[in-house]
Amino acid sequence: MIRTLTVLILAAAAALAQEPIAPTPDSTGSAKGENTGDYNVVDSIETGYRFATIGGSLDNYRANVNYGNGIRLLNSFFSINSRDGHGTLFDQITLTTEGLGNDPYESANLRVQKNRLYDYDMDWRLNDYFNPGLYTGGASGSNLLDTRYTLQNHDLTLFPQSNIKFFLGYTRSFQDGGGLLGIQAPAVSGSAVPLAGNIRREQNDYRVGNEFTVFGIRLNWFRGWEDFKEDSPYTLAPSAGAAPGAYFNRFQPYHGTSPYWQVALFSQKKLYALNGRFTYTSGQRDFVVDDLAYGLNRFGISSLETLNQGAANRPVATGNFSFSLFPTDKLTIVNTTSVYNIRTMGDSSFLQIGPNFTSPSFVNYQYLGIRLVANETEVDYQVNHWLGLYTGYHFTDRNITSVLAANTPSYSQNNQLNDGVAGIRLRPANGLTVTLDGEVGRANHPFTPQSDGNYHTLGGQALYRHKTLSLNVASRADYNFNTTSLTSYSIHTRTYSAGGSWTPRNWVSFDLSYSKLHIDSVGGIAYFAGAFSPLVQQSLFLSNLHTATLQARFVLTRRVDLFVGYSRVQDTGDGRATPAAGPAYATLPAIQAAETFPVTYQAPSARVSIKINNKLRWNAGYEYYGYQDRFYNYNNYRASTGYSSLSFSF
Repeated sequence: MIRTLTVLILAAAAALAQEPIAPTPDSTGSAKGENTGDYNVVDSIETGYRFATIGGSLDNYRANVNYGNGIRLLNSFFSINSRDGHGTLFDQITLTTEGLGNDPYESANLRVQKNRLYDYDMDWRLNDYFNPGLYTGGASGSNLLDTRYTLQNHDLTLFPQSNIKFFLGYTRSFQDGGGLLGIQAPAVSGSAVPLAGNIRREQNDYRVGNEFTVFGIRLNWFRGWEDFKEDSPYTLAPSAGAAPGAYFNRFQPYHGTSPYWQVALFSQKKLYALNGRFTYTSGQRDFVVDDLAYGLNRFGISSLETLNQGAANRPVATGNFSFSLFPTDKLTIVNTTSVYNIRTMGDSSFLQIGPNFTSPSFVNYQYLGIRLVANETEVDYQVNHWLGLYTGYHFTDRNITSVLAANTPSYSQNNQLNDGVAGIRLRPANGLTVTLDGEVGRANHPFTPQSDGNYHTLGGQALYRHKTLSLNVASRADYNFNTTSLTSYSIHTRTYSAGGSWTPRNWVSFDLSYSKLHIDSVGGIAYFAGAFSPLVQQSLFLSNLHTATLQARFVLTRRVDLFVGYSRVQDTGDGRATPAAGPAYATLPAIQAAETFPVTYQAPSARVSIKINNKLRWNAGYEYYGYQDRFYNYNNYRASTGYSSLSFSF
């Protein structure tokens, strides 16, 4: 089933991840390159200056867009290829880069290859990540994360074209920068105070593997070692109303290693195909969290020390085996069995010591295990050239078992999900394809209010293609109903979309799209603030998200290319102008303010590229970002961004 949460996340990402106007997609130089000795060389480099003027919330702009001023190597492409495939040391070198020179998103990729001997790939990425955190009490945030995330990946394959291959690999990720964490600590006001920290997270992955073919079965295996550590201490920031002499310190090292195996096998025959993937990871983790708070509040001197420590093994085993049968050219039968088993075993102790405790307070943890077995069978039958049918049955059995401490009873919960799918494909006319599908699922014991309970999905799509014209429309409805001991939960989503592309002449093309995503969910919130009754408050969330894009490309002359575009995302919510002015579902004002989130985001853009000669091109572009939150104006921002660059080939 296309789960509702996934749809919502993807829609939100598409709404805010507007593609920047730079770099320019038009390259310089000959696509065939130039011959130099035994090699052919192709190259293109674009460098220029970015500018940005921002008004309103700089924090929100940085979280969504984050482009600034400065000279950049916007992109580059360089390749050397052996003309006869028999180079001395290499047959191909390819290097591509994007955003180098302090762009918030930088990347580089290098590939070096020698036919029948080796194949080396390197990827490097750097992202400036900024999260202003939750805004509380007005326009100032109590949480902050401003870090740089660096990733590098190296893969070497020996004898890539042979039946016996060998693999070596290394991946390293590193995150560092400033963080601000809002916590409850001794203070005059008794409110949250900020802890400043130096974020430091590092992960290294080493792997070795091999692939070979025997009896028509291709077997691929890896042995890897993954090491992770985090050392991010926090200290009390000297602000936010902390009382004189207030002190807070958090020390929480977290280290571990996860050696693992990965095995995959593939076999393709005329009447059947086999695919299997299996992994096993033996994770080991050690952690300590030590919080010490001391200060003066309205009741006098207050102190509290919290110690949480433990060491655990976390073995994880997964398996996926698929068997495909092709008895005729029109019939395909696929059966897939999946297994997932994770266990966390060890000792964990939670201890609190303070003047309000007559004796130390302990909470222990011993074991948590999750086991899942799933089987799917799907049948696809092409009746004739214009009619196709498919159906399937899915069964999932999941068990969760926990043990709080040694010599205590275990607690277990089991959930079984039965799911059926069916669909039809129609080709009523040349170039037109229509697909209709449905799905029904029933779970006997969902674990959480948002888990799949009783749900059904209906969807359809139509696609038409004729020469340079392409049109598509689609719709999907997804309903999920669930009930737990405290509250009931239901969610409805409906998606409508339409789009198309058209190139009426070789000098002009158009692309446009529109989609609407409707979400309404009703559930309960365990609300602990004050003496409110009942404890569980019913709440509704409603969203009507509209997304529209329009792009046009023009070749004005043999030297001038023009691009214009417009993107708009608007959530109309439930129509209310303020949190307290609408048809509220909940009774508490704090929950009413979270029932809907009306917002508008738009980004018009334009770019011109002028060819000066075969090896030189001038580019310029402009893009406007406008974000408007109807409820909370301190989130709003507007930004004018653009660039001017030269693309050249040498």
